[in-house]
Amino acid sequence: MLVYSMVRSKLLGEYPEAIKRAETLGYDGTTLLELTVPPTLSAVAGAMTTSKIDLLTGIFVAFPRSPMATAYDAWSIQSLSKGRFQLGIGSQIKAHLTRRFGMEYLPPVKRMRDYVQALHAIWDCWENGTRLDYHGEYYNFDLMIPYYDPGPLNLPRVPIYIAAINKLMCQLTGELADGHLPGDPITYKWFDEVMLPNLEIGAKKSGRALQDISLGSYGFIGCANSDEGLDRVRRGLKERVAFYASTPEYKKMLDMHGWDVNLGDFIDLARQGKWEEMGNLVSDDMLESYAVVALAKDLPAALKKRFGGKVDRIQLDEGWFDGMSDEQISSLVTEIKKI
Repeated sequence: MLVYSMVRSKLLGEYPEAIKRAETLGYDGTTLLELTVPPTLSAVAGAMTTSKIDLLTGIFVAFPRSPMATAYDAWSIQSLSKGRFQLGIGSQIKAHLTRRFGMEYLPPVKRMRDYVQALHAIWDCWENGTRLDYHGEYYNFDLMIPYYDPGPLNLPRVPIYIAAINKLMCQLTGELADGHLPGDPITYKWFDEVMLPNLEIGAKKSGRALQDISLGSYGFIGCANSDEGLDRVRRGLKERVAFYASTPEYKKMLDMHGWDVNLGDFIDLARQGKWEEMGNLVSDDMLESYAVVALAKDLPAALKKRFGGKVDRIQLDEGWFDGMSDEQISSLVTEIKKI
């Protein structure tokens, strides 16, 4: 099992040391979020200070950037890292696209298909000298002069990972992508009954099998050295689950489980800013559906039970680790790799 570390530093200057630390602790890769720093910049910082660890943008919000701009970024980072870059892209929800990025909202699945196919056409032009002549539903590219052509890398093509939660985006991911980013929070039931079947449907469309797609772990993972620490982790995770559960995009997932709480219960408290009270709505059983939480010594076995044979990589967010030293985390990573 591959083990990735989620790195979420607030400032670009913090990333070189954070990614170098992840490599030192034995992680196979880092997942670089788009919060306050574009993850392509984070990947550059990591590529310059490491030599082995993979650099996955998880996620790079695609639609505010032209596929041509993204293609140049990815090509440059793949060259700098000597083939360790993985481009994880996502569509982002309507409110963020229109109100934060100031973009027009267009059908996300069709647009993502066009985006990925455009990237492949651009990269094919640079690597193989193929004439650039791409015409899609939303994107058109047919001008590439030598002055702007970076030329071949003689490295593996940049793998594209797509963030997908709902069935149609999962089908597209299975059809076109090299890997899948499940996003947070996802329950085991949603993964088994919605994501996996639709990823497989998509894979079959392109003559592939589910095993041909790199699948990542879903939900939250927390651990501690003591029962008191676990209590703190569980309280924090319940508030985080409640935060996501208050958004309409996750209504279907709540409904699938038939819990006593519903979207309206969370929205009412969110509007009042009662975040701790929202966490109280999340029962222990509900948390277990979204998260794997265990003492450090028991975590590898718990992760094997949830993810063994289903995914290729497990993503750890050390923000949900309580009282763990770097030495303990390194040992934990080593044990999880054995799954």
